[in-house]
Amino acid sequence: MLYRLFAFDLDGTLLAQDGTIPPGTKEFLTAARGQAKITLVTGRSLASAQRYIREIEITCPVVLYHGAVVWDPSAGKPVLERTIPPELARRALAMLESLPVHVQVYLTAGDPTVYVARVTAPIQRFLDKENLPVKEVALTGILARSPLKLLAIGEPEILATAEDALRETLPELTVVRSEREYVEVLPPGVSKGEGLAWLCAHLGIRLQDVVAVGDQMSDLSMIERAGLGVAMAHGPATLRERADLVVGRVEEIRDALGLAREGKGVRCRSPSG
Repeated sequence: MLYRLFAFDLDGTLLAQDGTIPPGTKEFLTAARGQAKITLVTGRSLASAQRYIREIEITCPVVLYHGAVVWDPSAGKPVLERTIPPELARRALAMLESLPVHVQVYLTAGDPTVYVARVTAPIQRFLDKENLPVKEVALTGILARSPLKLLAIGEPEILATAEDALRETLPELTVVRSEREYVEVLPPGVSKGEGLAWLCAHLGIRLQDVVAVGDQMSDLSMIERAGLGVAMAHGPATLRERADLVVGRVEEIRDALGLAREGKGVRCRSPSG
């Protein structure tokens, strides 16, 4: 099978717990990049993902905000940007603000600022981790500008309540539990799978010619749509069960599939051998 595109989640997939790319993973990416396109499919913002785009030397468009944005690093602009209609954003914000959670708003792909009503301790920890700028504003007012996403930080049991309430009352929106302490509210119809499919159409690459790799349930839609869906071994059981291949480290893909450099793509034998 000839694969033309490798699509990777970042956190828990390409990145170690300290936010670095392990040497073995970097070597694999360097080898694969010489024969196939490499991209990211991540929930992170452009500002948060930018250092990895540069480190991996990605020139192919990348999927950000769980599929709400496709950004072209070479052109320095989005080729796709979906936003939340203001009224839906206001209703989602009102619901989140009724709970003991800490809400952030992201406006456009080119704006690195995280907008908050107040910088609380959980928000500051997030900012320190992601190295993002912040601005305190009246959140209801800026939602008229159609944000890309809202992110709520809170205790897992509170976020479970928020997830259920948002999905029940605002089914038009996409609600993603990206980590135990994060719930993200995204534009209608957005998912990593849809973002990957849009990117493939944009590049003229068939989905069956794609390897997609991730570690969370938010990655399931792209893992199921790719020609080869790969789950990380530490991911949820459901994700592992529905993937074509499970690996402990990204570089194991090379060994598990017998990667061989041929022509303009990466040729692999099937997972079953």
